[in-house]
Amino acid sequence: MRKDMEALDILRAQGYAVGTPDVHTGRVRVWIRDRDEAVDVEMGRELHELAESKLSFEDIQARREDEAVGRTE
Repeated sequence: MRKDMEALDILRAQGYAVGTPDVHTGRVRVWIRDRDEAVDVEMGRELHELAESKLSFEDIQARREDEAVGRTE
């Protein structure tokens, strides 16, 4: 698997704005092109799969929504 910084560079090269990784949460914010939205992407596998187009922003947003529902139950 690629290093996280390489995956961030790939996303930047694809035209995405990428924030600074948060060491406390293990996530990095990536802004979605052509939309006024951002998604918090987990460093590691999720980030790499996004950079490799194996995972979509919609998939990640659905995960975050599921996590939010799980916390309220």
